[in-house]
Amino acid sequence: MIIECRIDDLLSLIGKKLTMQELEDTLFLIKAEVENVDGNIIEIEVNPDRQDMLSTEGIARSVRSFLSIETGLKTYAVKKSGKQVIVKTGLAKIRPFICCSIIKGVPSDDELIKEYMHLQDSLTSTHGRNRSKASIGLYVYDELEFPVIYGLRAPEMIKFIPLGYEKEMDGPTILNQHEKGVEFGPIIQKHKKWPLLYDSKNQILSLPPVINSNHLGRITTETRNIFVEVTGTHLPTVHQALNIITASLEERGGKIESVTVVYPDGTTDETPDFKPDRIRINVDDVNSLLGLDLSESQIVRALERMGYGAKTTKAKQIQVFIPKFRMDILHPVDIIEDIAIGYGYDRLEPAMPQTMTMGKINPITRIKNKIRDLLVGLGYQEVMNYIMSSPDLLNEKMNRNRPLVETGNPKSRNYSVLRNSLLPILLDFISQNQHADYPQKIFEVGDVTVPDESKETRANQVTSICGVTTDVKVNITSLMSEIGFLLRNLGLDKQFTFESEKSTDFIEGRCASIKINDEPWGSFGEISPRILSNFGIGYPIVAFEIHIPRNADWIT
Repeated sequence: MIIECRIDDLLSLIGKKLTMQELEDTLFLIKAEVENVDGNIIEIEVNPDRQDMLSTEGIARSVRSFLSIETGLKTYAVKKSGKQVIVKTGLAKIRPFICCSIIKGVPSDDELIKEYMHLQDSLTSTHGRNRSKASIGLYVYDELEFPVIYGLRAPEMIKFIPLGYEKEMDGPTILNQHEKGVEFGPIIQKHKKWPLLYDSKNQILSLPPVINSNHLGRITTETRNIFVEVTGTHLPTVHQALNIITASLEERGGKIESVTVVYPDGTTDETPDFKPDRIRINVDDVNSLLGLDLSESQIVRALERMGYGAKTTKAKQIQVFIPKFRMDILHPVDIIEDIAIGYGYDRLEPAMPQTMTMGKINPITRIKNKIRDLLVGLGYQEVMNYIMSSPDLLNEKMNRNRPLVETGNPKSRNYSVLRNSLLPILLDFISQNQHADYPQKIFEVGDVTVPDESKETRANQVTSICGVTTDVKVNITSLMSEIGFLLRNLGLDKQFTFESEKSTDFIEGRCASIKINDEPWGSFGEISPRILSNFGIGYPIVAFEIHIPRNADWIT
């Protein structure tokens, strides 16, 4: 993501005078890159996994640590405010979680307010999955009457002035007319009641995750004390988003106070929580992966340059304390990568590999290329389709019931399985291009995937060749001649035979199997009228499909 910062503001937060070249070099070494500089504005590209750096404050914090201005684990003083947020029943299946904080003494001017809003938008669009997983609201703390209530209300009973507007609207009107309602309303629109945040004086703070109120949710240059809330469907994500934005406001000089969230079952959650996560790493693993010979003290120093806490617990073992806003740390390998950055990529000495190899084309790729040349020579035109398809296309329209490799949690049934044959894919292509001139001769050389319990992945990927010809009249004898030409030029002369077979794909008596050394490799014939009807195709079609085993002896 591109983060726009004011250069004087960024350097002020870093706390050190740097030339533009020094700043650019430092950012590059921590995996951030300067995209553009225009006067006092600098645009910095930040890796999407470093959501703690989606603000000037986050970038400055990382640079400060890397330049050893402020190393080690940064701690945040959190005072208990005694304030509560009460969660009502009914939210469990809609948007069950909320985390909050209070930041007092935050400086506000027009530029800073823009930065606060930009961080809010960046976090909700990335970390919050476009507000579906988490959304953030900032409010004028001094106008609130605690406890704040997080509950449900019928859409028609929700009435307030949304941010940026001057007239009161009810819930359905906000979702239909407000730009944010149109964009984010579908997240809650299907429910009979919608989430609502309001205080003890019944003042509405927001309709999460859609829009804040224009009164309580409008931060101005007069605002010094801010109430922050994050609602969502995944508690760790909600906690992390709150920690990032709270830490950024603290970097500006704010003082953090916690809020007690009380859930319907009586459980409570004191937020924000900056207690670091812990992970133990092995020194030998670090050196093995990086190709270095670092001591425990060198590793600790590298970690502290990256904002971690670290200490040696026993020989060859280091305890690492992970900042609560670093949600990109999922495995010890992530820590080891940061050790390399903290040590300095510019200090790594390049070395020649001990084993020299020469690259060459994979044998199966060479065969695929040769097949393409041969089929083009026969007058076929190559097409390329997605490897993802649908059960309707692969089985139902083909009158088949073949096993399929399915994907987990598909977004669409149209792309929910891996294709197990190319023939239905090409028939679908023909059905959508019947307006084109005839005859049509198309082919595809690609991989298909079939379930196979004997494989480690429980699936077998096979190279397939499929050709389809459609015209007012089709000739199966010409197709046999073309298949023979293809197989002879692949070095299979006198090894292939055609044997009559019955297949639901083809018209009985007008189809045959293709065998190589008595092993079935494929089939060809005239497509069944029933299948043509399923695809809505009005002309006859002859087709062939051959599956090439990857372990075939002639593939060298």
